[in-house]
Amino acid sequence: MSDKEELTQAEKDKLNYGFDFDFKAIAERPLEDIAPGELVMYKWSGVYQQLQKGFFMLRLRIPGGLLESAQLRTAGVLAQEYANDQLCVTTRQCLQFHWVRKEDLYKIMEGMAAVGILSKNACGDVTRNVVTCPLAGLCEHEVTDTTAMLNAIADDPEMLNYSRNLPRKHKISVAGCGRACALTLMNCQGWYPYQEDGAVFWKFHAGGGLGAKAFTAKAIFERVPGDLVVEVAKASCEVFNRLGNRQRRNRARLKFLVHDLGPDGYAAEVMKVLREREVSGLERIVVGEHGVAIARSYLQGQSTLTQKVSGLNVIRVMLKRGEFTSDDAARFAQLAEQYGDGTMTLTARQNLIFRNVPDASREQLVAELRKSGYQLEGFEHIPDMVACVGATVCNLAVTDTTVTYRELMDELTKDVLWWKSIGYLLVHINGCHNSCGHQAIADLGLRGMRKKTAAGLEDGYTIFVGGSLMGAGCPAVPLCNASANLVASAIKAILNIYLEHRNSDAETFSEFARRFGVARFKELLRNKPELAQFDPSLAGAEGESEITGG
Repeated sequence: MSDKEELTQAEKDKLNYGFDFDFKAIAERPLEDIAPGELVMYKWSGVYQQLQKGFFMLRLRIPGGLLESAQLRTAGVLAQEYANDQLCVTTRQCLQFHWVRKEDLYKIMEGMAAVGILSKNACGDVTRNVVTCPLAGLCEHEVTDTTAMLNAIADDPEMLNYSRNLPRKHKISVAGCGRACALTLMNCQGWYPYQEDGAVFWKFHAGGGLGAKAFTAKAIFERVPGDLVVEVAKASCEVFNRLGNRQRRNRARLKFLVHDLGPDGYAAEVMKVLREREVSGLERIVVGEHGVAIARSYLQGQSTLTQKVSGLNVIRVMLKRGEFTSDDAARFAQLAEQYGDGTMTLTARQNLIFRNVPDASREQLVAELRKSGYQLEGFEHIPDMVACVGATVCNLAVTDTTVTYRELMDELTKDVLWWKSIGYLLVHINGCHNSCGHQAIADLGLRGMRKKTAAGLEDGYTIFVGGSLMGAGCPAVPLCNASANLVASAIKAILNIYLEHRNSDAETFSEFARRFGVARFKELLRNKPELAQFDPSLAGAEGESEITGG
């Protein structure tokens, strides 16, 4: 756009400050001399300013979450020295350092770069970290090992180095099959392979995304030959670059563009770019014909899984809130070398996986992990909660998700028979209207909010139910609001309604919630006066409770 005044402040900051910075030089500058617009642009290097002035979060870019033991060990050493001895796994299979001083940012960057990991493009209006299945390259069900395709997209020079001024962030998932393990439908681009007549082709989806308004991706191309996948991914990114909304940042995500153009219209724009680039073989691409049909995730609570190569295994470890210390990092690295091949995977559920563990070492590794106090049970059930960092360090969060997480874990997991009777249940906690905690795709999700009361602002959560990334996908819908100190009671009441009224043990909570409906849920929750005090809709009052900050 020629008229700079028509641009949003974010677009102006891109033009004023650029995307690359010398953090060694920045370490010498007084924080007060750094303009707010420049601080925002540090995101392109994986750096966010924390809520606490003078402290920063630094995020690494780790395609597919695949780590070598030396890399994790180095991250632990750097965390101990510069980041309050804490590491955090994100919902995009990355690592984050918190409580980093401006003077130390470059030290972590240089230390991780020395072992092959960068923070470039971990944040900002760029193609973010490319995600994949937790068992990529290992799973018995995958059509083909997608590791090479994942890296080809993640490290493509155009998307990594030149397409760095997109309207908003751009997220890509590369799955190993048509199951929901890689969150195909919540990404801007979602890819998975399939076999036909002995050949491997790829199905391409676009337009998924969470944020304040969630969309699930639509089928764009039914068939893309493997040699054209990266070209289509780049062309899709370029369509977003050209047509994405740069005047309204809250409408700038690709999900809005795909929604406005429709699947066929978006497919036409991608083909237009491919023709402009004179990509050959376009006649082999088939536009979406059969719609969206993602199968149930293979992961249903297993702590150990056999790999597709006979004699090798995966061992999963649950990380509470995705956090661990330098001692944990050193321990994980040592165990990966001793009992596996030295590689691990960070997962979108903020956990860690040991890869390529021989049969002879499997039980020994499990015993060592249990002896060290790590949890290996409850995956994809209540104990396996996902949570964003919350108001402790985040400028956007309005609720303290750390406290909520601990309270929910205390209240909802102490009765083991109860939570096991509920079965498969993805619980996600988010501290604001954004979706770092992925509440919109959860079976049961929490979104932070505040309500005005006579005594002032009171922290609470909107409780969402029924999210799914199977089939054509279904974003979770709001059920009710609950004050932060009563949210555990509210969830327990909701889950007990499920246990009493589900058709059978086989009916999952999300399936039940969509069948049962919000209206019937509300009717049964109205006998909970403590909830109705916070959410008038439960007491039959008209309209919604007054909400601020999300």
